[in-house]
Amino acid sequence: MSGLLSLCDVTVRFGGLVAVNKVTIDVHEGTIHSLIGPNGAGKTTIINTVTGVYSPTEGSVFFGGLPLAGVNPDRICRRGLTRTFQNTELFGEMSVADNIRVGLHGVEEYGLPAASVRSWSCRAAERRIDGRVEELLEAVKLSDQRHIEARALPLAKMRKLELARALASKPKMLLLDEPAAGLRASEIDDMNLMLRMLRDQLRISILLVDHVMPVVMGVSDKITVMNFGQKIAEGTPKEVQANPEVIAAYLGA
Repeated sequence: MSGLLSLCDVTVRFGGLVAVNKVTIDVHEGTIHSLIGPNGAGKTTIINTVTGVYSPTEGSVFFGGLPLAGVNPDRICRRGLTRTFQNTELFGEMSVADNIRVGLHGVEEYGLPAASVRSWSCRAAERRIDGRVEELLEAVKLSDQRHIEARALPLAKMRKLELARALASKPKMLLLDEPAAGLRASEIDDMNLMLRMLRDQLRISILLVDHVMPVVMGVSDKITVMNFGQKIAEGTPKEVQANPEVIAAYLGA
């Protein structure tokens, strides 16, 4: 166990189906670590296990040296581990700014009694929330879209808004499940810049799951390759691209 996030011989079974089989992964602080593999390889199962949706049948998961077994998803988020989803999960009828604001109320808590009387602590917290919303809008380049309903955004901007909302909880690590799915080439370049900014400027570690190879190969410090629930390779992008077993299972000749 040497990473900020460590999976140690993790197995996840659903009845007779072994979705993940004795997988060990260390995601180190300040890095982008990608998890790739064909559909059904077990990638999203790993993310769901890390974030408390599933419990490992065998093995252990640690974040910041603390075990995650039995910890509820909301408490995992409070520890600094936040995720996004394959499908955009925004509040469509709410504005872009309010989608981010929702995430911040879990950080700036002031309680129902304070809110009901608009106490000093409540007003101070709301001012901090407003300031943080503006910072996050600026970070993902959505400042000019703040009042637009989230459902009116094009897909690429929806992806950015999901990132901003995930950042609202001030995470140490982001688990991103296919953030580049459906993006065009120019939008992929923009996503790469965004992910590097999160790592290099905000110092946020990332576990990235994606099928879009220009993203995976363009931003990853390390890549783990899954197939049929097992880890078949791990290394730098160049090492993975040259691995015959990875070529046969996933990347193709």
